[in-house]
Amino acid sequence: MNPLSIVIGFIPQAVFAVLVSWLPLGWAAATGFAVAVVLIVVTAVRGGVKILPVAQSVVLAVFIVVGFTAAAHTVTAFEPYARGVASLAFGAFILVTSFSFPFTVQFARRSVPQQYWKSPQFLGVNRRISLVWGLAVLAVGAGHLGAAYVGGSAPVLRFLLAWGIPVLAAYRAYSVTKRTIAQNAHPPQPDGTDQPAAASAH
Repeated sequence: MNPLSIVIGFIPQAVFAVLVSWLPLGWAAATGFAVAVVLIVVTAVRGGVKILPVAQSVVLAVFIVVGFTAAAHTVTAFEPYARGVASLAFGAFILVTSFSFPFTVQFARRSVPQQYWKSPQFLGVNRRISLVWGLAVLAVGAGHLGAAYVGGSAPVLRFLLAWGIPVLAAYRAYSVTKRTIAQNAHPPQPDGTDQPAAASAH
C-alpha cells in the first residue's frame, strides 16, 4: 500500500476547503464534488470504486444543496464554518466505519494476496491506519471551526488553526501510515499469526 495513494484520496475535501474561502459555498462544493466523481471513475477503471471519494461526494452533495437552495443570509453565515463541518462529518464517517470496514483495506488489497484479506492481522493493521486518518480529519475539522470562530480578530492564530493544524495532522497521519506499513510489510498468515519477514523474500 502506497501512503501517497491515501493522500490523493482526500483531494476532493482539500479542494473544497481551499475554494470555499474564495467561491460561494455551492460552487466550492460543486468543484470538490466534480473532483470526487473523477476519482470515483479513475478508481473504478483501475480495479474498483474506493469508498473514500464516494463518502466525500455525499458530504459535498449536501453542501451543494445547501449552497444553492438555502437563503442567502443563511449561506453567508454558514460559509466560514462549512469546511470545518465537512471535515468533522467526513472524519466521523472514517472513524465509525473503521471498526467494520477500514477504508485503507481497499488500498492494501492491491499489494496483499487475497488469501490474507480476512486475517486478523491484515484487518487490525488497516483498522489502526484508518483510525489515525479519521482522527486527523477530525483535527482538521476542529482547526477549521476554531479559525472560523476566531475570525479576523487574530489573523496569525486564525492561519495556524486553519492551515497549521491540517498540515500537521496530515503529516502525522502520513508518517504513522508509512511506519505501520513498514512494520507490517510481510503478509499475515490466514490464521492471524505473523509470517516471518524472511519468508516474504522468497
